[in-house]
Amino acid sequence: MHKLLKSLHLLGAIMFFGSVLGHVTTGFIPAAKTDPQTALVVRQAIDVATTYLTIPGLVLLLVTGPAIVVKGKLPILGTRWLMLHAVFGLLIAVNAAFVLLPTGQELLQAASQAATGTPSPERLHAIEGREATFGAVNVLLCLAMVFIAVVKPRLGKAKH
Repeated sequence: MHKLLKSLHLLGAIMFFGSVLGHVTTGFIPAAKTDPQTALVVRQAIDVATTYLTIPGLVLLLVTGPAIVVKGKLPILGTRWLMLHAVFGLLIAVNAAFVLLPTGQELLQAASQAATGTPSPERLHAIEGREATFGAVNVLLCLAMVFIAVVKPRLGKAKH
């Protein structure tokens, strides 16, 4: 059971990271910043990836992570690297749920409106800036989590 949980946790990470990579690379599509129709198609693709990869991957991570801790009888409160890993996971989930998902929906709506001539593409670019900033925060937190999980740095023991 423990190996199955770890495998599902890895699958969640692959889904999550893969979709994030897709979100980033779609920004390099020619005319995505200048043509409203192309911008709409890009936002629609990101919405599909978010719905079928990002969110399910994050949910899988949030379910299997604690299950691994419980099944493996890991002392989360006594192991600082594991506690830090869990805190970063919660920060990523909060950022995704309360900032990035609403911003993505706002971007899809703005891209749809820009494709029909309202509002201006400048509004779309302003919202993209917010997504880029908070998305970068999540990517950095994800990379830190992977580093922490792989290296398991000696941060000392938590005091009880």
